[in-house]
Amino acid sequence: MKAPLEILKNKFGYSSFRNAQENIITSILNKQDTLVLMPTGGGKSLCYQIPALIFDGLTVVVSPLIALMKDQVDALKLNGIPAAYFNSTLSASEQNKLIKQLQKNEIKLLYLAPERLVGAESGFLNFLKSLNVDLFAIDEAHCISHWGHDFRPEYSMLSRLREVFKGVPVMALTATADKLTRKDIAEKLHLQSPKIFISSFDRKNISYKVAPKRNSFGKLLDFLGEHREDAGIIYVLSRASTEDLAERLNDEGFSAKPYHAGLNREVREQHQDMFLRDEVKIIVATIAFGMGIDKSNVRFVVHMDLPKNIESYYQETGRAGRDGLKSSALLFYSYADVVKLKSFIEIEGNAIQTQVLEKKLNEMAEFGDLRTCRRKYILNYFDEEADSYCGNCDICLTDVEKFDGTLIAQKALSAIARLEERFGVSYVIDFLRGSQSAKIWDQHKQLKTYGVGAEISKEDWRRYINDLMHLGYLQKEDGKYPLLKLTEKSWPVLHGKENVMLIATISDKEAVEEANVTAYDNGLFTVLKTLRNQLAQKEGVPAYIIFSDSTLQELATYLPEHTSQLRQISGFGEVKTEKYGKLFLKKITGYMEENNLTSRMTLKNPKKFRNSRKTKSKRSKEDTKAISFNLYQEGNSIEEIARLRELNASTIMGHLSHFILEGNLEIHEFVSKEKVHLISKAVALHGDAALNPIKNEVGDAVTYGDIRMVINHLKRKHSI
Repeated sequence: MKAPLEILKNKFGYSSFRNAQENIITSILNKQDTLVLMPTGGGKSLCYQIPALIFDGLTVVVSPLIALMKDQVDALKLNGIPAAYFNSTLSASEQNKLIKQLQKNEIKLLYLAPERLVGAESGFLNFLKSLNVDLFAIDEAHCISHWGHDFRPEYSMLSRLREVFKGVPVMALTATADKLTRKDIAEKLHLQSPKIFISSFDRKNISYKVAPKRNSFGKLLDFLGEHREDAGIIYVLSRASTEDLAERLNDEGFSAKPYHAGLNREVREQHQDMFLRDEVKIIVATIAFGMGIDKSNVRFVVHMDLPKNIESYYQETGRAGRDGLKSSALLFYSYADVVKLKSFIEIEGNAIQTQVLEKKLNEMAEFGDLRTCRRKYILNYFDEEADSYCGNCDICLTDVEKFDGTLIAQKALSAIARLEERFGVSYVIDFLRGSQSAKIWDQHKQLKTYGVGAEISKEDWRRYINDLMHLGYLQKEDGKYPLLKLTEKSWPVLHGKENVMLIATISDKEAVEEANVTAYDNGLFTVLKTLRNQLAQKEGVPAYIIFSDSTLQELATYLPEHTSQLRQISGFGEVKTEKYGKLFLKKITGYMEENNLTSRMTLKNPKKFRNSRKTKSKRSKEDTKAISFNLYQEGNSIEEIARLRELNASTIMGHLSHFILEGNLEIHEFVSKEKVHLISKAVALHGDAALNPIKNEVGDAVTYGDIRMVINHLKRKHSI
């Protein structure tokens, strides 16, 4: 039996497991029911894909979305793994062919929708009984729970799996589930003493920001102006809004398409496919309709309207930065959205579930009103501890100035007391501002505190009341119309025995620079993206399925020159190295020659080179150029040094050309007099700023390495 780590490296191209992946895989291999909570982009899929390649039989994966099935199957096939999906997109002949493959045990992973698996009329469950099924993996498992944010009735039928396949382990996976939902998942699926794994929900690469909704379109244009080359998703509340916003963005010069359940299926699939292939940069989608995609290079997610709960918000923002690179999440917030959504969440005849959904909406509203770290709030929501400062949200990246707000606090607390704690935020604010609205009770207009805060705007009052809640001077009741209540801390303030410091002004800090990161070459990154797009078009798959942006950036950072070095780059497994390795290496080495670059693989995985018999110094302490120089001084040819160091010959020539410039080596040791003369004339004609014009002038008989050496020789002689 192959070891999981060996499969991870050879099939998927990764050298080590992340989070709790290895322990989760061990649990499954021990035939243990397992519940996995892992954030979007955290590597959930590998937790069942690797056991599937170890088990003799079939692994059945339940997934709610056709697009997600196709993405995963395409990615698996590119890694040489026999996988398939069985859904309505297959023709009758394709379905028959797949059934025969399953009967011959030629498929390792089969992706199905829940209704296909356990639907009353499908009969597919009985067919699976005739096969050797080793594992059921239930993706998006929160859909089975009434308390989850995305309950789907068809998922409830999955409880039958335990009855029909008694000895087969069941694995439930989700990125978003609070304690109540986790308990419900285990019970509904009849998991037997499940091993539960909860990974950190912290997506450190995502920057969270909330902005007031006023003039949101103008603010959106400013935001998108900073992300013109990036792919992103914009969520809105209604179908009509998706089409309207996409049209307005196109008018402003952005590439955008709408995406919602009301579109014709062919149109919807076309828009999604264009987005996956980077032919369209922006998808505008309804909050209610899940994208179900595995696109790794989404750089931003924008919510024009408020999500109904933290789970949805977390899952949707988690579609950004799945490759681990820096990404942004922007939410436009207005309390009016909270009021609007309250009319949508009531479930007739189910007061308890309605109460749960109301509580979740209120928590989402609290996130919008936050004056403390947003990341901490999200992590605490999922029962994970977090520091009060993350350094990557708008709250933590702002300077705050506090002032003595005791009088403001007293006005608010006194108003709530005189209103007998029977009203919510909006009514209290209108009362404080002396609103003439008919909704203000006549008897309340006679109270002493009516209108005492008229000079303060509604927005500022909402902010101050929110601050008072976070400071513990006020609390808000749960429910559809949460009421403001005083606390024990309120009374010393009302009696003038305690001062209250409130936040006065906010000024944005300068963006924090990423530290200790080796910069990648953006020019090479662009070259590699072009190659990736060509290969993706040829294969008929989205570009990120060939390689993720993070893989390309790693290539453009460390500049590998040999196939053996590619194996140190994340994403290069056996199949992809064999299939694409030479193509990418050719682009990299060609770019290096044109731009006088040397490999930086020693920065990624520093190697100690053995001392030859003639060397007395310790080369492991020398820089990379000195190592090549010493090996040359010992009598090794350039080709021999390249082989010893696992570097390209042109790189070694680049190292040695440095010592020509320093005067330690002579040009005629490497380049003939005729070539020196030819190159010198070309340099005089074109200058030494770029090598390409010189190369075109001298022809194929001269290498870029020759040119670099002659340029350094001329510099040494002060000829240029």
